[in-house]
Amino acid sequence: MITIRKEPILLVVFCSALAVLAPAGAQDQPATPAIDDPQRLFERMARFLAGAPKFQTTVRMGYDVLQDSGQKIEFGERHRVTIARPDRLRAELSKSNGEEGLVLFDGQKITAHNTTHAVYAQTEKPGRLEEVLDYFLHDLGMRLPLALMFRNDFPEEMAQRLETLEFVEVSAVTAVPCVHLAGRTDEIDFQVWIPEKGDPVPQRLTITYRDEEGQPQFWADFENWDMAPAISADFFAFTPPKGAERIPFLTEIEKALGEETPKGGD
Repeated sequence: MITIRKEPILLVVFCSALAVLAPAGAQDQPATPAIDDPQRLFERMARFLAGAPKFQTTVRMGYDVLQDSGQKIEFGERHRVTIARPDRLRAELSKSNGEEGLVLFDGQKITAHNTTHAVYAQTEKPGRLEEVLDYFLHDLGMRLPLALMFRNDFPEEMAQRLETLEFVEVSAVTAVPCVHLAGRTDEIDFQVWIPEKGDPVPQRLTITYRDEEGQPQFWADFENWDMAPAISADFFAFTPPKGAERIPFLTEIEKALGEETPKGGD
């Protein structure tokens, strides 16, 4: 069992000093509920998401970028993600620098549209979400944060990757009371906050890339979960706006030149 340190050492010393001066009974703490099986709670979340015929959520996220100076600078994005299984995805993207974009899978085609610069790339790729996401990330070298959570086989993928999972606490500072879990895979450390009651949809997620230089971190806050969104028939279809220019994916250019294709992450 891993012992979770909840406060920096200096804060613990300071609070201990205050406790000595506190009146009798002031040190009593609420009992921590026992979470007998954090694995079961995590699997319940994964299976709930993978089993949902459709859902929609807004994700506010931030990520560190290590500078040449060694300083980490945080950048942010907001995604409005809509899933309709087994083969539909729409992600409306807004970046902290003001750029906006769109990623669409309509069951037959992948489209990436930069609305700010009025350009789009499109390629044929029929298949289920997991197949299309793999192709989008690894063959096209594109990025789509949290793609793993949108896959139809999310529970099976996590079962293969997960090495440890521990209960941290029941958090009272999230929008709803959540069970805070900490886990590890062979590449990352992550934390996830799952509601104590109701639908087990994640409220917050953090990822630390412990093997990368500077151990950069990614975080995401999930808002406005809708497990039965009203979706029109053409919601996942793409019609190029007037004046938008079609361009190839970068990997298509590199293949034509005989260069190596970069690999995306999930």
